[in-house]
Amino acid sequence: MAKICQKEGCNNPRFGKGYCKFHQYMRVDLKQKKVVKKQISPISDKLKEELKTYRIVRDIYIKENPNCEICNSLSQDLHHKKGRGKNLSNVEYFMSVCRKCHIFIHENPKKSRESLYLL
Repeated sequence: MAKICQKEGCNNPRFGKGYCKFHQYMRVDLKQKKVVKKQISPISDKLKEELKTYRIVRDIYIKENPNCEICNSLSQDLHHKKGRGKNLSNVEYFMSVCRKCHIFIHENPKKSRESLYLL
């Protein structure tokens, strides 16, 4: 006489580890361990180091240039004329600007390129 499935009410023959082919999902030894997902950092280690240098350079530049280079009011932002990427800490492309002028630069790229606020 063949052994039958451990599932209550099932009369099918056993396939493996006490259960039939239809009830294999109930096996305790097949249950997978919970996979702990490692969260990916939004900032790479390389960028973290670059940002440390950038913050020091930025603070020195803003101290030396406290006024907006367009309207001469108090500066609030640091504009990167050539973008942040490779030129993140390159003082040559920095521009101390107030918030109003910074918004103007990015909302009017054609005029900003003519005035060399964007390169």
